[in-house]
Order: sequence, then structure tokens, then C-alpha cells
Amino acid sequence: MAFFEPTKGGNPILFQHLFWFYSHPAVYVFVLTGLGVISELLPVFARKPLFGYRWVALSSFGIALVGFLVWAHHMFTSGMEPYLRVPFMYSTLLVAVPTGVKFFSWVATIWEGKLSFETPMLFVLGAISIFLLGGLSGPPNGVVATDLHLQDTYWIVGHFHATMFGGFLFPFLAAIYYWFPKITGRMYNETLGKIHFYLMLPAFYVQSLGQMQVGLLGMRRRIADYDPALQIDFSHLLITIGGYVIGLSLIIAFINLAYSAAKGKVVTTNIWRSRSPEWTLLPSPIPAHNYPEPIEVVGEPYDYGLAGAVYVRTASTAPLRDEKESALPPDAAVASAD
Repeated sequence: MAFFEPTKGGNPILFQHLFWFYSHPAVYVFVLTGLGVISELLPVFARKPLFGYRWVALSSFGIALVGFLVWAHHMFTSGMEPYLRVPFMYSTLLVAVPTGVKFFSWVATIWEGKLSFETPMLFVLGAISIFLLGGLSGPPNGVVATDLHLQDTYWIVGHFHATMFGGFLFPFLAAIYYWFPKITGRMYNETLGKIHFYLMLPAFYVQSLGQMQVGLLGMRRRIADYDPALQIDFSHLLITIGGYVIGLSLIIAFINLAYSAAKGKVVTTNIWRSRSPEWTLLPSPIPAHNYPEPIEVVGEPYDYGLAGAVYVRTASTAPLRDEKESALPPDAAVASAD
């Protein structure tokens, strides 16, 4: 068929519209899961409720909705109709509103929290800082005047790395370390976990900021070589070293997790003092059929530190006089606050 064939009345730009209409929301599929992990783990290690929980939940819907209305910001230089640039520029900038809600919630949750810095928390904080870099480097790509210069340069590569590392990879690693004891019944090596983090975070910043720098100097993406007159050899050397250090840190992580799964310290308790049902109601590792009986959530989400709060109970738990009563039933299946 001739949808994209100009000689037969088709339009090659249509292919780009269809491609990006799918591919840009697909990025949010990655990122929204990572942002959910950040919001799930941050209250655990800050020992306080997630600030503005309902607004954070609504902001995820906002990002998902607006994510379907921004695809053509990839196409400002494609030859599409110029009058389409402005509405897509504004819709792109609108994504900053629900994303900003999440950042405000995370910072407010950290504020005056009783922070502890185990490996999952380190990766959560690293994810927030890197995703902030990705967010701040995004508006120049969405504004027509600056995107005409930045499009298809290595600035875009650095921005995308920051978005995916901060919005997905770092939260994914935080989740692995956080639920590893629950999945395997054994604890990972905390020292190796922190070595992994302290190698990976600065190496990523060197790599991503270096990519943005050479992009601003004019290096194009998707080419096999570059002009020596750009004088970016040293920057590329640093970018390459950063990439190898990231790879080394991941090798350390794989060794840590593989060894710990077989020889790590046995975990039988709720080591993170989490309020979530899988930590409070189930042994480690989790049984094949998970919960032996239905559970009921009776408290507020992430209500850490609220005196007398009862978050979840099972069907066999004695009826509570008050879901927030301070005298808890003796049944071990009831999860209480700190």
C-alpha cells in the first residue's frame, strides 16, 4: 500500500506521526512505573507518609493523558506543517505540571523525615536527582526555537539517557534491592550495593552531561564519525569511561545478587519496617500462592509515624473498634505504625 509513497499520493511524514504517536507514550510506560517505585519506597526510608498521596496518584493519570498529545515535538524539523509546532510545544511544556507535582511531593516527604540510607534509598535519591536533570533538559527540546538547534544532536541523547536512567533504571535497581530479601529470603551485601551506587551515579553524570555538552557543540547523533574540528575528543573519552564504569558497577551488582541469593544472610523479619502487606503479612520468600486469605486495607496510604495507625488486616483478624485505635489486636497479621 502507498500510505507513505509520495509518487502514489502518500505522505512520508505520516509514518513519523504514526511512529511517534506510539513511541512517545511508550516512554511513559517505562517512566511511570519507575516514578511509582520512587513514591512507594521513599516513605519507607523517610519514616513518614507520602506527602499529597492523592495528588501524586492523579499526576500519574495526568502524565499518561498528556503523553498522548505531545508526539510531534520529535518532528519540529521534519517538514510538517509549521502551524502544528505551537500546539505541540505547549502540550509538551504542560507535562511539566503533573511531573512537578511528583517532585514537590518527594521533596516534601524527605523534608524533616527520619532518613536512612540503605542501598534502595540511595538509588531512590539518585533516581530523583537524575530524573530532575532529564526534566530540566526537556523544555529546550520542546520549545521550537531551541529545538531547531538541538534536534538530532547528542544533547537529545544525553536528555534521553537522563530520563530513562532517572525514570526507570535507577528506580528499577532500587526495587531489586528493596524486594530482593522478600523474593529470595536472603539479604544482599550492603557494602557491595553501596559500591554499586557510588560507582554508577557519578559515572552516569559524566556520561550524560558529556553527551549534552558535545551536542551543544554541534555533534550529530546517528553518525559513525565526527569532525575533529569540534575538539570533543577528550569529552568523548570521558563519556566512554563513564559508560564502562556504569558497566563495571552493574557487574558488581550481578555478582552481589547472584552470590547473595545462594549464600546471603537469611531474612525472616520485616527488615525495612515497611507497612505494605507483602512485608507485614507474608514470610520471606513469599509462598507460591501469596496471601492465604483475603486482606483488607483499612488505613491511609503510607501512614508511617501516625500514632496508633492500623494499615492492613486479614479476614481472620478480630474486628477493630476503630481503624485508628491505639490498642491493637494481638493478631500478628495486623500491621501497625512505627
